[in-house]
Amino acid sequence: MKNSELIVHERPDLFRPWLIVGYKGWIDAGYVSSGSVTLLRKNLGAQRFAEIRSDGFYEFRELRPDVVVEGGLLRQVEFPKNEFFYWRNGPLHPDLILFIGHEPHIRWEAFTDLFLELAGELGVERVVVIGGLHDQVAHTIPRKISVVASNHRLLKELLDYGVDLIDYAGPGGQVSLLHQAAQKKGTDSCMLWGRVPYYLQMRSPKDSLAVLRLLSSLVPFEIDLKSLEEDVVLTDEQIRRAIEQKPELKSYIKQLESMQGGKTPGEPPPSDQVVIEAVITREDKGDKKTE
Repeated sequence: MKNSELIVHERPDLFRPWLIVGYKGWIDAGYVSSGSVTLLRKNLGAQRFAEIRSDGFYEFRELRPDVVVEGGLLRQVEFPKNEFFYWRNGPLHPDLILFIGHEPHIRWEAFTDLFLELAGELGVERVVVIGGLHDQVAHTIPRKISVVASNHRLLKELLDYGVDLIDYAGPGGQVSLLHQAAQKKGTDSCMLWGRVPYYLQMRSPKDSLAVLRLLSSLVPFEIDLKSLEEDVVLTDEQIRRAIEQKPELKSYIKQLESMQGGKTPGEPPPSDQVVIEAVITREDKGDKKTE
């Protein structure tokens, strides 16, 4: 590969690999996208083998590099990372390529071309984008994963797992371009979306758990989700305590629970959204298991 923006450290020999995409940014409500793929990378012990240079794809005044200063001396400047990892699955099951990075601000087509250049070289059989979106749903009611597929055959396969279909018209992200470009090249692609209650501005282990359970059934592969299951119990208790202090928000959630026939509930008070965020992030500091 001659493109200097795509750096390949190793060319692994993989069996019918699937490319699993996790993004930080617009599609990462509840850290479902970046958190799920990061947890998958750590749990499987996937190995880094390639990266996309960040320079030229981001507005650094919006996504600033991290710096480390020690004793008055600049020790490190680290730009946003876009990294690919590989993991070899059991016999006769697809291997995995994991991508963890930031949705680009500019040059979406060029970024997409780099993805598909690498995917084509490694014989990627399917592209799976994991996303998180904020929606008018209650955290107290089980919610299905929502999907978009590149063809009817793949959509039928996903429907066997009890997913919801998406009807949407509006602003899109680079992942939609990636999905479309893969489709044009004849590569199966789909998007798996976790739906996060928009009154919860924090990580959502419940949606990450649902996404990873579905993904591990589709491939398939073995993954230990015990720590994520424990996070779900802990987070639900934190949310319950936070909501008990806010009767307006509690009433709004009751509306969501009883919503029938497309009836739209009223907006929750903005102050309640801030309180939920503050309570959860304060108790979660130093414990970023799904990020």
